[in-house]
Parts: sequence; structure tokens; C-alpha cells
Amino acid sequence: MHTLPAGPRFPALQAFKLARNTKEFFLDSVGRYGDPFTLRLPMGNVVVTGEPEGIREIFTADPSLFTPFANLPLEPVVGRHSMLLLDGARHRRERKLLTPPFHGDRMRAYGDLMADITLRKASELSAGARFKAQDLTQEISLEVIIEAVFGVRDPARVALFREAIVGYIEAYTPPLMMIEPLRRSFGGLGPWARFQQYTARFHALIAEEMAARRKSGEVRDDILSLLLSVRDEEGRPMSDEEIDDELRTMLIAGHETTAIGMAWALDGIHRNSRIRDRLLAEIRELGPSPAPEALVKLPYLSAVCDEALRLHPVVAMVSRKLLAPFTFRGRELPPGVAVMAAIVLVHNHPALYPDAEVFRPERFLERKFTPFEYLPFGGGARRCLGAAFALYEMKIVLGTLLSAHRFQVLSAEPPHVVRRNVTLGPSEGAPLRYLGPVQRAVA
Repeated sequence: MHTLPAGPRFPALQAFKLARNTKEFFLDSVGRYGDPFTLRLPMGNVVVTGEPEGIREIFTADPSLFTPFANLPLEPVVGRHSMLLLDGARHRRERKLLTPPFHGDRMRAYGDLMADITLRKASELSAGARFKAQDLTQEISLEVIIEAVFGVRDPARVALFREAIVGYIEAYTPPLMMIEPLRRSFGGLGPWARFQQYTARFHALIAEEMAARRKSGEVRDDILSLLLSVRDEEGRPMSDEEIDDELRTMLIAGHETTAIGMAWALDGIHRNSRIRDRLLAEIRELGPSPAPEALVKLPYLSAVCDEALRLHPVVAMVSRKLLAPFTFRGRELPPGVAVMAAIVLVHNHPALYPDAEVFRPERFLERKFTPFEYLPFGGGARRCLGAAFALYEMKIVLGTLLSAHRFQVLSAEPPHVVRRNVTLGPSEGAPLRYLGPVQRAVA
């Protein structure tokens, strides 16, 4: 007889509360029911923990015990071959093939490109103008994906990709994500038809790029070119459909998520003069045009990025569905139940993070947190493959921006968290005012 931990009832109501304010809902549930608690959702029961020991049990368990939970929201937008939706041998194969481009020298090859894109986009701001930090960081992040991941450099073609991608993402609305019966076309009309049109356009652009790379035979360092060249242990390449799906996965997992993290960081930096001044002093030590590789080694800049992702994790939780019985926190759970590591809970754990609501980067200089205490990119065998790439981009973009430009917040109250499809972002995009470029002293 399997007995699940206590938890709130009425699945539809819990799903609504979870979507509306995840952090508040989780903190309230732990206060009422303890940790772990059971979350009853329309797609099944989930046992939730925000304790490091519980998270350790999930992330160190045999990966074959689990399968992805609730594929419904993601499959239309990332494709059935996406690593996010695979398990078992197929997941291991895909992850091995996709790992090299996101690490080591191959990843570092994108540093100068990231800095150039940042300066190019910042130059379009007008001194004194109000703007949304997230709009700027999303423009930068999208351009990084188009140029570094897809390898598109021609300005006219970059514009084609930008238009298609923005339409593709915006067309996949929250109702389409969560309500499967809405995924029907009515004579070529309606939201689903519109999404399918953008999907076809995006597919066509990717197919053209793949055909052009194969025809040219040119050796290039963008991620699409690397995926075309990889082979598994049996010498098999990835199929075009697999590459297409993984490129879409990189777009969805790496575009808005990284941009949101950078927007929260910009808001936190400019909301506290002590933090801003310490960070600017550290960056100034590198000179007027800091090299990307020097920026990523700055300890306080790294702590700022870590703290932004702690206080405002872009994804609030990670979950796994059980394929076999699993002993979790001393209780045996049956197959079909899911287990969840609540990132927002552990990132607000009072014993780990005193004054957890305060943006204080110094905490990451004072101690080192384990992968079960700090997990903005998930963990275990399914930890986000692009984590190193995302942190690399955050540091270069923020460091490059602050070395050359000055900003200020517009209100005393910080933005609150709002849901954006599967991600959580700052309300109103974290508004800032652009004060202008840094004035360099003339020798």
C-alpha cells in the first residue's frame, strides 16, 4: 500500500495557483503540509521537495527509473526528437552528441561574437530613453542564437531568421501549450493554424541552412555545422529531423531563459549602488575594452550572475515521472507518480540563504553551494546541457554592457515575477533608463 505525503487537493485549482504564483504557492504548501508534500495536478500526482537531501535523492538516482513528466506543453514547439523529451538510450546518445559544442574551446570561440552583438544592440539606445531591460537582452540573446548556434551571419538572412523566430515563439500561446483540444486548424484559420504556418517557415529556413552547409563543405564553428558533422559510436550521423528538433530546443531553452536572467541581473545591479559600484570597479580593472575571456573570470561578476539566478530562477522546478517504485524521503512511491525538485524552495531555504529575498551577490563569494542547494539549471543526468553556454553569455553580455554604458532603475519597487509560458520573468520587462555611453578620459 503506497501512501503519498499530504498536500493540497482539487487538481484544477492547484494547477491555477501553481501557474499564477509558483513561489508563493510552494512556500504556502510547505508551511501547511511540510516537506515533501504531494501536488495533485490534472496530469498526475507529484511529490515535491525543496530540501537538499530530497533533491540529492532525485538527482543521484538511476536515470533509468525516470521519464520526462508532462510532455504536453513542449512537444509542439521543440519536436518529438528533442532531448528534453527523450529518455533511456536515446537520451544518452543525443546528450553525448550534443555535449562538445557547449564546452571548452568550441564554446569560447563565441566570446568575441557575443561581445560584438552586445555593443551593436546597445548602440541603438538613445540617451535618456526608457526601455525594457528584457527587450534589450532578448534581442542580444536571439542574435547570439542566430549567429553562433545557427551560424547565420548575412544581415539580410539574419533578419529573416529573426522575424520567423519571433513569430514562431509568440504564436505558441499559453492556451495552445496547456490545452491539447485547441491544437486544431479551422480551415487554415485560428491560433493553431498560425503557429503551424510559422513552424513551416522556420523548418524551411533551417533546411536551407543545412543544405547550404553540406554543399559548401566549408569547415565552420557554429553549432549547426558541428551537429552536421557529429557521429555516434556506431558512426551514424544525426538525421535532419533530429538536428531540426535540437536546434529548436536550443532556441526555446536558451533564448528567453538567458535573456530573463540577464534582465534580472541588470535590475539587481542598478537597484543597489554598493553592488553597482563594486562591479563597475572590478570591470574597470580590465581596461576600456575588456576581452571576453577576462570578463568570464571576474569573481564578483560571476557572483552577480549566480545571485540573479538564485533569487529569480527562470524555471521554478524540475520533475521526473517514475517508471518503477522509488524510495523517496523514506517513503516508497509507486510507478506513475512524479517527483519534483522545487528550485524556488531550495533557493529560498533560510538555513542556506539568510535574508533570501535580498539580492546579495556576496553570498556566492562567502561559501560554495552544492548542486543540491543551488540548481538554476536543474541537475543529475538531465541537467541543462547549455548551462555553461548560458553563464558564459550572461557574463560577457553584462560585462560588455557595463564597461561601455550606464543605466538606472526607474522605480523604488523592484519588478515582481510574472509567468511567461514555461518561464518566469520580471513584470514590465524590468524597466531601465539609458543614461548614455561611458565617457572616457582624454589623455
